[in-house]
Formats: sequence, C-alpha cells, structure tokens
Amino acid sequence: MERHTYIRIARIDDLIRRKKYPNCRRLANEFEVTERTILRDIEAMRDSLGAPLRYSKKQNGYYYEEDKFSLPAVRLTEGELISVFLGTDIIKKYKNTPFANAIQKAFEKVELLLPDSVSIDFKDLQAAYSFDIEQVMELDKQAARAFDLLARAISSRNSVEVIYYTISRDVTEKRVLDPYHLRHALGAWYLIAYCHKRKGIRTFAINQIKQIRVLKDSFEVQKGFDAEKFFADSFRLEKGTEVTKVAVRLDKSIARWFYQRTLHPSQESQKHKDGSLTLSFRVSGTEEIKRWILSQGSKAKVLEPKALKEEIKTEARRMAA
Repeated sequence: MERHTYIRIARIDDLIRRKKYPNCRRLANEFEVTERTILRDIEAMRDSLGAPLRYSKKQNGYYYEEDKFSLPAVRLTEGELISVFLGTDIIKKYKNTPFANAIQKAFEKVELLLPDSVSIDFKDLQAAYSFDIEQVMELDKQAARAFDLLARAISSRNSVEVIYYTISRDVTEKRVLDPYHLRHALGAWYLIAYCHKRKGIRTFAINQIKQIRVLKDSFEVQKGFDAEKFFADSFRLEKGTEVTKVAVRLDKSIARWFYQRTLHPSQESQKHKDGSLTLSFRVSGTEEIKRWILSQGSKAKVLEPKALKEEIKTEARRMAA
C-alpha cells in the first residue's frame, strides 16, 4: 500500500474513532483528491484490512460496527521517530514560509500512524539537540506573500512582474522575471530567475520585492539550468562574469581552524612546515570572498590574483583612516 494512501486511511480511522462520521465529500476536500479515490480507500479498508465499516444515512458518514477493530501498527524505531522530529524542528526555523503549516500537518499525520507503544518525550529531545540555522532576515508579510506567489509561479511556469529594490544601487524599478528556483542562503531567501531587462539569469532577495503580480505569460526554463551548477563557482551567492583563482595564506595562529573545513567545492589546501595554510579557490566574482578575507584581519594574506591583493590593501588603508 502506498504511503499517501495509508495516511488517508489513518485519517479516516481517526475521524471514525472520534465519532465524526466522515464521508467521501468531506475527505476528498480535505485531501484534495476525487471522491472516487476516497471510495477506493474505503474499499481497501474493508477488503485488505478487514475494517467493519458501515455507512449511517442518519449521520451521513461512516462508522465502525465493531469498536475492537484497529489498523495494523506502523513500526518506527526510536531513531526514525527522532529523525522525523529533528527534520521538522529544522523546518520550523524558516518562519513565514507557505510550507510551514504543511510541514506541521504532515508531522501530525505521521503521529497518527504511530503505535501506542512508541513514546518519545519531545521536551527531552529539545534539551538534547539544537540547530543554529542562521535566519538573519525573516520574511515579513509582503515577502511571505511574494514567496507564496513565486512558489506557485515556479510550479505553473508563469512569468511575474515585480517592483524590486536594488540595495547596491539604491534604485526601485519594475522587472519582468521568469522564476526558476527559491534558495535559502546566508540567513535569507533568494529567487533565481531569468530577468527580461538584463537578458540573463539573476539572483533577487525576496525581502526586496515590494510588489508582485503573476502574469498569464508562460515560460520555459533555459535548457541545462541547474541551481546547484548555477552556484557552483559562487563563493556564497555572488555570480561574476568570469571564474578567478584566489589563493590566501593563513597564519598558523588561525590555520588550524581551517584544516578540516571546506569553504568552497573548488577549495585546495596546502599545509606549510611553519604551521600556516594556503587555501586556493576558483570563484565567480571576488566581492564575497574579499569580505571573508577581510574578516580574518592581518592573519590572512592574499597571494593571488594581484588585483584582489591591491583591493584588500586599499580597503585596509581606508579602514585605518
């Protein structure tokens, strides 16, 4: 039996045990399926699971003729249940997203499938595990609405018209976008989309979308587009016009912190006899990696490229001034 079928059956069983007398129309609306699908579920409960189902015309719904009947228990190990809980806890970090309620409902449905013998104290779990998932920019009301519309537009392949505020240029302007992908990075949500004005794929911060309207125009995703490949050369989110090799030598006083850390897929590490460490990267755009280098202070020395080395020097002089 498929998982989604069993989830519906578990819901039917729960409603019947609570004397709610569910019927096909109500269940079809709740699960967003056809009444014929619900009828097949009812038949499966009778034929495969031996459920003593009867229909009450007076109550306009189903009930059990025998109260002793119970569904076969779904057996989850303690580790599996903990994994479900922890996964749900991670998702809760992403506030105001349209799928937050869906995640909560899904977890409630999983709980319906658990046998009475499985008992986990979730308060103990919260005391034992936590996730420091950076969420520096929560979705406000407007951004949450934009997120919802974008998710739908991505699914239906419809273009959108947005009023977008570009922080770097302090400009608000209208853009027509073909939305491809939503990505959570650096504590905020971003949209990867084809921009009709710029004639290329760009990244947009969801919180900077001031107005949005889904258009009737449909689009096709550019052949070969893949979100992971799109960001493969980015140090974080920056997408430059060309890939540049960057080499940085870290003083021995901080090098040990980076011996086993991978900051970028292209990273190459070289340990030196004096305890220092050289990290090399191939990145698209150097602004974000420049900020990381500056954050290491005098303990980081740029070896290449020469242009980035000069930029760091200039920035350091400005900071000192």
